Amino acid sequence: MTRILLVACLAWGAVAAASEPVAYVNGEPITREELDQATGLAEILFSLSQRFPSFAQSLLLTEEGKGFLARYERDVLEKLILQRVQVQEARARGLTVDEGEVERRTEETLNQIYLYYDLSEEEFAAELLSQRDSLERFRNDIARQHRENLLLSALKAAVLAEITVSEEEIQSSYNEDPERFVDEDGEPLPFPHVRERIAAILRAEKEEAHWQAWLAAARSRAAVEINL
Repeated sequence: MTRILLVACLAWGAVAAASEPVAYVNGEPITREELDQATGLAEILFSLSQRFPSFAQSLLLTEEGKGFLARYERDVLEKLILQRVQVQEARARGLTVDEGEVERRTEETLNQIYLYYDLSEEEFAAELLSQRDSLERFRNDIARQHRENLLLSALKAAVLAEITVSEEEIQSSYNEDPERFVDEDGEPLPFPHVRERIAAILRAEKEEAHWQAWLAAARSRAAVEINL
């Protein structure tokens, strides 16, 4: 049974490594390989086949299990679609990132990986080579992830830059329930002592609501074709 599951896991990985698009976002493809990397299913299924073969069998060989895996893939794909929408918007706005910061974060990540596996850079490169991979491609992939994350952070900052909290809103929030803010003796704190805290709470709430609304609107505007 373990051999059958192992073959099934490897077959899944082989299919997922193909480069055919599983979706298009405003004409830009998301490949099966990108989806496989995001789901980690090949690694997950292989690990399950080694440690919990009966569970892996249920996932791979029953309709319920296959349905669960398909839903998981679709959920991850939706996250990739939303991420691609954000990247496209960031580029359309002309947002850029500090390449020096990308390089710093990339090297920091690589050093953490070397430390985790107790390998030198040369040893790690040799290990990648034995798996038909290269340190250059590995480094570029990490750099791309950091670059994209910084770009998405820049976009979010730009979208939320317009959010403000008025003095009236801060005062009204305090007046609704002054006893929410008390000192060590349980006595209500006067408004000036908690003004900044209230402002921060209100801003965080408004920013989250605005960001989620912006994401929903951006997703609805995008031309998305799913081939999964």
